[in-house]
Amino acid sequence: MSVTVAPRIGTTPTAPAADLRHDVQALRAIAVLAVLLYHLWPARLTGGFIGVDVFFVISGFLITSHLVREVDRTGRIRLAAFWARRAKRLLPASLLVLAATAVGIIAVVPRAQWQQFLSEVGAATLYVENWFLAASAVDYHAATDSASPVRHFWTLSAEEQFYILLPLLLLATLWVVRGDADRRRRSIIVVIAAATAISFVYSLWLTSTSPSVSYFSTFARAWEFGAGALLAFAPAAGSAAIRRAGPWVGIAIIALGIVGLSGDIPFPGVAALLPVVGTGLVLCTAAGSGLARVGAFRPVAFLGATSYAIYLWHWPLIVLVPYVTERPLGTIDKVAILCGTILIAWISTRFIEEPVRFSPRLLGGGRRPRTVAVWSAVAMAAVLAIVGAGLVTLQSQSVDDVAALRAVRADPPRCFGAASQDPANPCENPILNTMVMPDPAIAKRDDENRDDCWGTQEDGTPNICTLVDPPQPTRTVFAVGDSHNNTLIGAYRAMAESRGWRMQVAGLGGCYLTDARQGAPSEESRERCESWRSGIVAAMQADPPDAVIVTNSAGDRRVEPPAGQTLEEATVAGLVSAWKRLPDVPIIAIRDNPVPAADALICVSQSEPGDAAGECSIRRSEAFRYFDGQPDAVAATTRARLVDLSDLYCNGDRCSPVIGGVLVYRDKSHVTATWAESFTPILEKRVVEQLGW
Repeated sequence: MSVTVAPRIGTTPTAPAADLRHDVQALRAIAVLAVLLYHLWPARLTGGFIGVDVFFVISGFLITSHLVREVDRTGRIRLAAFWARRAKRLLPASLLVLAATAVGIIAVVPRAQWQQFLSEVGAATLYVENWFLAASAVDYHAATDSASPVRHFWTLSAEEQFYILLPLLLLATLWVVRGDADRRRRSIIVVIAAATAISFVYSLWLTSTSPSVSYFSTFARAWEFGAGALLAFAPAAGSAAIRRAGPWVGIAIIALGIVGLSGDIPFPGVAALLPVVGTGLVLCTAAGSGLARVGAFRPVAFLGATSYAIYLWHWPLIVLVPYVTERPLGTIDKVAILCGTILIAWISTRFIEEPVRFSPRLLGGGRRPRTVAVWSAVAMAAVLAIVGAGLVTLQSQSVDDVAALRAVRADPPRCFGAASQDPANPCENPILNTMVMPDPAIAKRDDENRDDCWGTQEDGTPNICTLVDPPQPTRTVFAVGDSHNNTLIGAYRAMAESRGWRMQVAGLGGCYLTDARQGAPSEESRERCESWRSGIVAAMQADPPDAVIVTNSAGDRRVEPPAGQTLEEATVAGLVSAWKRLPDVPIIAIRDNPVPAADALICVSQSEPGDAAGECSIRRSEAFRYFDGQPDAVAATTRARLVDLSDLYCNGDRCSPVIGGVLVYRDKSHVTATWAESFTPILEKRVVEQLGW
């Protein structure tokens, strides 16, 4: 069997023109336009992300076709030569984009985001970005990270890993199976089919139990490549009617996914069958069809030929341009990015990528795999050197920022932080308009959470820490909740030391005391949360405190209301029910902090200290956009009292991320330890008043 293989995206054909599959070029054009338009206008093309699935199937088909031809011809696979061809094809363009993006990050992005962004550039350079993102997806503290300029490299990482695993799988099959060409072919088909089936089942399971991980997992995506690989063995479509209709039915299926799917649907899972089946139908029927003629049409052929470069360049532009313009993307900006992406993709393909690949002085000609490997390693090292230089610079500057913060916290100026908002003692100090502490670049470090107060032990037992344990405590207070509770550890410690309390704290990411069913990224996470709750209640019943403090994020992992209840009703009912299971002592519920604008840290970084408070503020209604069930739950619970600090965060109808010279937030949700320290005297006063102690 002979299978025609088209050159990869953006290449000058190395095979005769007759071998070029124009229908594949049409598919590539559709796929890259879907991704590009989705990233620019996500609300209008809600399923455009499936363009990457189309590429996965195409890759599986073309690469397997090539490998099978080699096996048929020689009975073996030249692994080094295969990987060298892949490196020559993929690395020149990708490393160019990564190097340019790393330089762009250092040049225009505030230092507050260098650590995350540059780390992801490093992961993308090593082709492990998908696993970096999978790990971040289950890391509660990384949940508020912004999308980096290289986040789209997760698809290339998965593809490269497929290029490593597939030939190894085929080599293992050839080593085990002896016999003629037909026997080898049948064995390869069986092995690929089995691996594809296993991956598909795993994908269904992982999508249902941990969808955020399944989206990036190579093993949950392998069946898409495998489906394309199996098509390499499929016979050409028989009847003329099938050849006429098949390609257009396949395109219609893909189009249905592009306009019908959305980010709310678990993916990949069953939903990924739309792009996989549609692409497979096109690959089986479209050779020499009307779609092939469309693919040969010059504009379509151009998009197909440069689709790899378009995919590489579009996302860094989408992410970095707002840092240059200092405003969100508007329609004109998006149109400019659309046109600029296509232009840059053509320039980089024509004048950089292709000369590097084909010039005998570089990687062209008969370069040996070892030579390609050396050049690839040198180029990757160059990108990593840029990343390293940026991170070293960040670390050096951060040392000075941390020292400055410590000095200010040790001897805070008058009216510092929340003191400037205390309604009981109005206070002003003009010097506060000249500072923002901590600097946004080190805001994430300004956190006093402790490992012994956080999470669970291996057996599921909650970690419960004792912050303060005086020899003869006047009272025992237990503070419990999610990460918004543990951001107040510094305040809890200071309160307890001031009052002679024994202070205990326990927290778990995205989990708090409620009997309602909370949303969770995985069933494992949900079970861990339920076990933690049970452990907390059991611990309090075994050793009752004199009071319990509860608080939680209103916007994170909200409850899933049962039939017949609204979100608000289920939230309040869950709190009231859980509080009833606590010992019969006073309960203090601290109303959740307002949330800032998504780009608050960026805004503060780009503003003058005296202007940040006003320029980066948002309306109160937006800051409290999530329903906090605690006030209503307090009203329904006789022994519960509410402590509301919202008057410290907001002035009139505006809530600001900078108050009294203090940066209020360390990310998109959590407050800084410096801010919590500044409002501790006010919090202590209000808690004691509510307790009547």
